[in-house]
Amino acid sequence: MHLVLPEAAWQQLLDEFARQRPGVERIAFLDGYRRDEVSVVTTVVVPDATCEPGYYTVTADQMSEAGAHFRKYGMQRLAQVHTHGDGRLGHSDRDDKMAYSQREGALSLVLPEHAARRPRPSEGLLHVRTIDGWNALDPAEAEVAITVVPSFVDFRRTPWTTSRHATKRPWAAAWHRLTSAARSLSRSSSRRK
Repeated sequence: MHLVLPEAAWQQLLDEFARQRPGVERIAFLDGYRRDEVSVVTTVVVPDATCEPGYYTVTADQMSEAGAHFRKYGMQRLAQVHTHGDGRLGHSDRDDKMAYSQREGALSLVLPEHAARRPRPSEGLLHVRTIDGWNALDPAEAEVAITVVPSFVDFRRTPWTTSRHATKRPWAAAWHRLTSAARSLSRSSSRRK
């Protein structure tokens, strides 16, 4: 099991968590595509959940709504991310029961302090569903299980293009405006004489 998580998706998840009312748990899902043991996140889904200080609830109808895009795009749920208000990151019995899936290999990441400090995935506690129930991975296992990859990489040396084709039109337009303004100015000054 290996989850590839684009940085932009992670930042979007944290932005959405920040919009939640203060002091309550937050819940979101990471959806995308799985091939063999590698899963690639493409989409962050925030369900219409009931979020309270010590728990969240996603009803069957809300879960169905949050997965309505699966069939259309051939996607699947890869993991869930939820928060706790303090630094205790273990799954409660309720967390075990309310998880998005009870299938072996399902992933649940718990973040501290309602993600207020915008933690990295490695600052949370990753749980995996096994035949024996939900089990927390040790930090080394979790680090191998989730890889955050850049969403944008820019190697340009200058912030503008130096292509003749890209700059030809703006220069031509600027030249046209300049010469038109000069002709206009010339006509108006010759009328005054």
